[in-house]
Amino acid sequence: MGGEPTGFFATTPRLVGLVVEGRARARQHDFRLAAWLAHTVASLDRAKRIPRLEKLIGGEDLKPRANVPQPADRLLSTVRRWDVAIALRSGDAR
Repeated sequence: MGGEPTGFFATTPRLVGLVVEGRARARQHDFRLAAWLAHTVASLDRAKRIPRLEKLIGGEDLKPRANVPQPADRLLSTVRRWDVAIALRSGDAR
């Protein structure tokens, strides 16, 4: 299921079924997204006037967010985590 074989044999049949069902749903979602994209691109190619993106797909996630400054301790924590992750990836334990 994407991991080591010992992890596969340690799972229950119910968990295997849930993983398979989740992956099938993800594939179906990807297919529907690709079909929507192909349909939209073909439609826009024929359109005399292209609608604004906000009207086309809507949603609050298109609006720019305010640039809120992060506290110094949070930034320092993030930098330390990246430092550890890079060190572990390169094999350089600190």
